[in-house]
Amino acid sequence: MKMNKWTMGLAAAGVVSLSSIAQAQDAAAAPAAAAASPTLSGYVSTGYKYSNSASTGYFRAGEGRNAFSLDVVDLKLTDGTDKSRYTVELWMGPSASDLGTQDSGTGGTVELMQANFNFNVADGLDLTIGQFGTVVGRETYNHTTNKFYTHSWGFTIEPTHHTGLLAAYNVGDVIIAAGIANTTGPETNGAGAGSGSSKTFLGSLSYTFASEGFLNGTKLYYGLVTGNATGTSGDNDDYHYASIDLPELVTNLSIAVAWDHVESGTASTADSNVVGLYLGYQMGDTTLNARYEMGNTNTGSGNWDDNADGIESITVGVEHPLFDGVRTRVEFRNDDKDGGGSQRVVAANLIYTF
Repeated sequence: MKMNKWTMGLAAAGVVSLSSIAQAQDAAAAPAAAAASPTLSGYVSTGYKYSNSASTGYFRAGEGRNAFSLDVVDLKLTDGTDKSRYTVELWMGPSASDLGTQDSGTGGTVELMQANFNFNVADGLDLTIGQFGTVVGRETYNHTTNKFYTHSWGFTIEPTHHTGLLAAYNVGDVIIAAGIANTTGPETNGAGAGSGSSKTFLGSLSYTFASEGFLNGTKLYYGLVTGNATGTSGDNDDYHYASIDLPELVTNLSIAVAWDHVESGTASTADSNVVGLYLGYQMGDTTLNARYEMGNTNTGSGNWDDNADGIESITVGVEHPLFDGVRTRVEFRNDDKDGGGSQRVVAANLIYTF
């Protein structure tokens, strides 16, 4: 009787019995039950942060300073075919509450990162329905998809999740996406203004140059989210995002520029603008990363980034795979803003991916 390591772990913990596993395997031996099993993947993220400021504002999770932290345990379950599949991703741990996907808005230690169905309805056309990530921004909540442990200021002013429907059409070098969601906020099933009747609209356009010459491989991207947060009314908040990823002008050197612009529908809240430059240099298994940002943010968070003008931020870091499936990152960050506000942080991050 062969069992994978997850089944063995459940048996060892007493969650399932070996006899029930054997019976289930015998039943699954029939040809009709020979379909592929769901795939479980994820990661565990831990870290250490030393900061001279008690309210950094750019972690958006685990704000504890001068301390070790368990950030999150991520579990993602996927299954399906080329025509249809589902994805369920959970966050567990202190950082989960920062997602804000629970209806209460207070957050919890277990929250949904995403839960959706994806259907291929025609050649190049896919539909996603449920809860999914937004169409704007260079960074995401997931620690495994970002170059840095600390988030950018652009990320702090962006929406992150939506509950709704998103269509994406891939034709050659162009990808067009359009969708509709309940709100700009992350709350699962969150309702917009007017008894939930108002809706948020999503759109994006991506183009990759495939022609010969120095532009070959250059990627242009633009995304827009317009609507209201949960329970709010008035004029729409408009979230604009644009980026350009350049090909390797120098061997092993990546260059990208990102721009976030938020037009607030609330007269008392000023607009936000953040421009970021991202550099990465690959040296064997080790990557050197740098990020420079400038702009202003108005988040209403009460943190360092609320009503912050003249922001200048630079982050430098080193990423290296310590073992198979284990990534390490060490970085230094310095932030300044008008009025003399400044903060510095040294952070180390270790991620085990399975």
